[in-house]
Amino acid sequence: MDSVNGKTKEIGRRRNHSGTQAESKRMGGVAEKSQSDGTNKISASGEDSNRGNTDWKLATVRDTTAGKILERLEALEKRHLEYVHSHQARLRARLGESEEAENEFKEESNQIKSDIYHLVAREKTGDDVIQVK
Repeated sequence: MDSVNGKTKEIGRRRNHSGTQAESKRMGGVAEKSQSDGTNKISASGEDSNRGNTDWKLATVRDTTAGKILERLEALEKRHLEYVHSHQARLRARLGESEEAENEFKEESNQIKSDIYHLVAREKTGDDVIQVK
């Protein structure tokens, strides 16, 4: 059976459809038919078994006094905020560079437009072109 958005395109009454293939689903997969009983085996994917976080593992027990937990939290907060602030500083620097490049582009673009305007105006009046450096 072909599936579209989790729904089958065709519904058959026969249990053993000749076109059936194992398809991976969001929350697990369907294995090939077992030789022993002819049924499909369904298994959960690794993502599902850990509720979406495959990096999480049960860690060893550490000192879990309130003071130690608070100390670790403050250290984590400090490291994270240092990273975020340095990243924001890099973003500000890039923003400054971008604004400077924009201004340079606008100035040059306006100068070119002005040059074209003067060139067209001179051609209409028949004056000789004077180059200004």
